[in-house]
Amino acid sequence: MRITQKTIAGDLGVSFMTVSRVFNNSGYVSKELRKRILDYAKKNRYEPHRASQVLVRNTIRNIAVFSSTFPEYFWDDIKKGVFQAAEQIKFFNYEVHYHRVPDFDSKKYRSLLSREIKNGLDAAAFVCQDIFDMNSIIGMVEKENIPYLLYNIDAADTGRLCYIGTDYRSGGRLAANFIGKALELKQAGMALAVGFNRKNSRFPPIPDINSERLEGFLSVMKERFPGVSLAVEQVDDKTSVERQIMQILKKYQTKTDAVYFIPAYNDIYHQALKRFDFSRIITLQHDIDDSTLSCLESDLLTAVVFQDPILQGYTVVRTLENILESKYRGRLKDIEIAHNLVFRENINFFKNHYLMPEVAKQLDPRCGPNTRILADG
Repeated sequence: MRITQKTIAGDLGVSFMTVSRVFNNSGYVSKELRKRILDYAKKNRYEPHRASQVLVRNTIRNIAVFSSTFPEYFWDDIKKGVFQAAEQIKFFNYEVHYHRVPDFDSKKYRSLLSREIKNGLDAAAFVCQDIFDMNSIIGMVEKENIPYLLYNIDAADTGRLCYIGTDYRSGGRLAANFIGKALELKQAGMALAVGFNRKNSRFPPIPDINSERLEGFLSVMKERFPGVSLAVEQVDDKTSVERQIMQILKKYQTKTDAVYFIPAYNDIYHQALKRFDFSRIITLQHDIDDSTLSCLESDLLTAVVFQDPILQGYTVVRTLENILESKYRGRLKDIEIAHNLVFRENINFFKNHYLMPEVAKQLDPRCGPNTRILADG
C-alpha cells in the first residue's frame, strides 16, 4: 500500500498539518521532529506528490547555467541538453536560463550573474575556466548562499555541491589504449600527441583539461606500450594557431603512425589532414561537430573521443532541480560522464543522442507555450 502524509502522521502520532509543513517547507517544525518525520519517510520510501507541492509552493524557481562561447559546437550541444531538461521540469514551475558569456569578458559574466541574483536566483551551474575571473564569479553566489555545482571543468576546492562531467585523464587513457593496441600489431611505430598550452590567461591557473588529457595519454603509452616511440608537440595561443598546427602536421606526415590531437581546433586539424597525406595514419581527436562527422564518414579521421555534452547539459539541470527539491546543501557524489570512442562504423551511437532534442522540437518548435528558458548566444 502506498504511504501518504496522513499515514506518516498517524504512525508517528503527530498532526497531518505538521507533516505537511515539513514536506512543503512552510511553517515552523522543530529540528528534531523534522528529522524524525524525514527519516521515517525515507525508511518507508515515501515520495511527495510533485504537482501538489508545486500548488502549495506557488512560486517559480530559477536556475541559471553559464558557459563560455568557444568551441561553439560544444556549447550548442550543452544547450540542447539544457533545453531538454528545461522542457521536462517546466510544469513544476522551473525557469531555466542558459548564458554563453563572451570569452575573457568577466565583467559581462558578473553583470549577467548579478541580474540573475537580483531576479531571485535559486541555483546555478558554472564551468570553471581560466579565461574568466572565477574566484569573483563564484564568490558572488557563495555570498548569497546560493547552491551551485560545477560542470565540464572542475575546481574541487570551491564550495560546489558536486561536479558533473568527464575525467579528462581518462579520455587521454582511452585514446592511448586504442592507439597503442593498433600500433602493437605493427610491432613498432610512432605516436604523435599534439597538446595545447594557454598563454593568454590573465587569471590564476585552474584545472587544465588539455594537460590532463596529455598526462593520461602519456602515462598509458609509457606503461603499457613502451615499444611505441612518442613525440609531443605543443600549440599555444600567442601566435597563429592555424600556422602552428599546419607546421606540426607537415613535419610529421611521413614520420608518425598515429596522431592524437587534443586542442579544440577541430576545423584546422581537418584542414591539415586534407592538405597533407594522412591516409595511412591513425588519427584521433576530441568532440564532434558537422565537419568531424564528415571526416569520420570519409575515413579522414579514424576515431573521436566523445564526452556527450548533451547528457552533461541535461544532467546539470536535473541535478540542480533535485538539489532544490530535496533542500539538501551538503556535498554530493560527483557524476562522471564516461568517454566513448566513435568510429565510422558506430557513428549512429553519436547520432542517437540528438533524437530526443529533435523530437521535442518537432512536437513544439516554439518550445511550448509554458517553457521558460533563456539562452544567450
